[in-house]
Amino acid sequence: MKTPELLAPAGNMECLAAAVRNGADAVYFGGGSFNARRGAANFEGDSMKEAIDFCHLRGVSAHITLNTLLFDGELREALRFASKLRSLKADAVIVQDLGLAALINEELPGLTVHASTQMGIHSLGGLRYCERSGMSRAVLAREVPLEEIRRMHAQSPVELEFFCHGALCMSFSGSCLYSSMAGERSGNRGTCAQPCRKNASVLRAAAGRDEFALSPNDICMLGELGAMTQAGICSFKIEGRMKSPEYVATVTRIYREALDGNPRPEARSRLFEIFNRGEFSTAHLRGDSVTTGHVGQAKPSRELLAEAHESVRGDRPVRGLEAALDLEIGGAAKLRVTSGGVSAAAEGPVCEAPRKPVDLERVTEQLKKLGGTPFFLEKAEITGGGFVPVSAINSMRREAVDRLAAEIVGVPLPEKPITREDIEAFLAPTGEASAEPKLYLRVRTAEEARASDAELIGLDPAAPDKLDPASLSGIPGEPVLILPNVLMTEGARRAYERLLDSGAFVGVEINNISHWEMGRGLRYRIAGTGMNVTNPASATQLLRSGFTHFIPSLELTKGKLAALARGFGRSMLVSTYGRAPLMQLMHCPVKEYRGCRGCRGNAGELCDGERRRFPLENNRFAEGYCLVRLMNTAVTDVREAFASSGMPVFGQAQTPDDRPGSPVTRGHWAREVD
Repeated sequence: MKTPELLAPAGNMECLAAAVRNGADAVYFGGGSFNARRGAANFEGDSMKEAIDFCHLRGVSAHITLNTLLFDGELREALRFASKLRSLKADAVIVQDLGLAALINEELPGLTVHASTQMGIHSLGGLRYCERSGMSRAVLAREVPLEEIRRMHAQSPVELEFFCHGALCMSFSGSCLYSSMAGERSGNRGTCAQPCRKNASVLRAAAGRDEFALSPNDICMLGELGAMTQAGICSFKIEGRMKSPEYVATVTRIYREALDGNPRPEARSRLFEIFNRGEFSTAHLRGDSVTTGHVGQAKPSRELLAEAHESVRGDRPVRGLEAALDLEIGGAAKLRVTSGGVSAAAEGPVCEAPRKPVDLERVTEQLKKLGGTPFFLEKAEITGGGFVPVSAINSMRREAVDRLAAEIVGVPLPEKPITREDIEAFLAPTGEASAEPKLYLRVRTAEEARASDAELIGLDPAAPDKLDPASLSGIPGEPVLILPNVLMTEGARRAYERLLDSGAFVGVEINNISHWEMGRGLRYRIAGTGMNVTNPASATQLLRSGFTHFIPSLELTKGKLAALARGFGRSMLVSTYGRAPLMQLMHCPVKEYRGCRGCRGNAGELCDGERRRFPLENNRFAEGYCLVRLMNTAVTDVREAFASSGMPVFGQAQTPDDRPGSPVTRGHWAREVD
């Protein structure tokens, strides 16, 4: 079985060198924009070419992060950046935005696209979407269990990448709006403020000094590499683009040794020493092993730091080189170097007749001096018997090796110019809505559905396994089944498929691309806010994929919603009232701190350090697990503003508030988000 790829992070050039020199097979890093770690130094301008060439010269792949959601005005620039990456021969781009991924596939053939973990892919349906959309690899959600990985690999050719070490987001990736709603810094757009790492409590009316109920421990899969390889993981990814070079060097080296079958006895303790948030977990790989209440700490010893620094010093020779030096008397000295079938040459001064025989061993030693490069001398052939100074041999060697390196990485390919017309040709607008918008009301029980007079009734059952489709009789509006963002097991998916096949629903609301095939043939196939539609390209891609309608991201402002409505009004529903779901939790903090108490859809609430109270809702499954949603402390209400805006859309989505007296916000409707 082929050894999986080890994929290490790099937030700057120093970290990139640390990853490469400690055994990474591939490195992932970003430019200044459009990546989920905009707080890192990243790589811009000539430094991007330098970084990619540095990797390629050492036989390492370069994966570039383009993994943020994009607004309409950013699509062209992001696609131009992707075109530049193709010209620089990047090995892959990692993408979250569905529209950008589709545009790259159509406009930039040959550029490999990987689905970011921000897409939240966690089932075979997600892999089928990747295959259909031209994405060759999926970075799976961190919550996917081993058995599901095995099932996905057995039934799809799409490569599987998985995080093996580092920070674990409390929320399901791509489904977190906490930072965006709490402080206008969007995690989906690369500026997460990490409010989850601050004080929060599920036990008290106010968070205590040392309570961090949304801050989980880090993951460490060191002991699971063999099982995960057998299950089908082809690339193990280390988290840490905001971490130090010492961290990158240490973690990369330890996982390299483990994958090579030479793990150190002290490996785990050294990983803990370089950085930890309490005892490591394996996330949900073999059941929920997550614990919260942790803060980050690093107390590396001088010995560990010295080892990390030493590992970065100098270059690792990884490319064999053959040298042919011609010292014919009376002619110019000539040196030709060859590596992997690629050659380069340099000339020196005229060779003189030697006063004594040339010391071939000494000349060979000069040719061996390849420090600071990835080359090592495999073979040297010296002919002619003439003499040139040692300084001339050194100069020729440096010049020839520099030229060889340039030949190996090659010149950039021509960039494809990207125009606005290229993007507009991709779009499939549906036009403005012509009638008054329908009301789409989301409810949790059949009783609430019967009490509503909305045209569309979205049902989000707390216990889908127990819902009797016959209980929906008498509902005045057209019933739509709402799928949660995460359906992690076959049993959970079957529970919803049973309801969709019952004939009781005329539509489905889908909140993760992994479920895009469910409910085909129904009158309404609505892409919910979990699908993160922020631009017309992502709206187009969903409509092309069989959806009839979509609800744009809650991170869009009034102006951006209005612009989207001008092209897609007949397919668009705007959220105008209700609590925004801030997090989707596979680990229940209430269960951790006080155990299950039959919460039946209402799991209690969480209080942060500012005494704000956040309701917790859940979906319970017969298999014994729950998906818990952390809801916003405030109710978003833009009904009046929407009515006066004249925005022509198919409908507006609302969720009734069951906690009267809650604070009210206009959300992002009235403000800009970077």
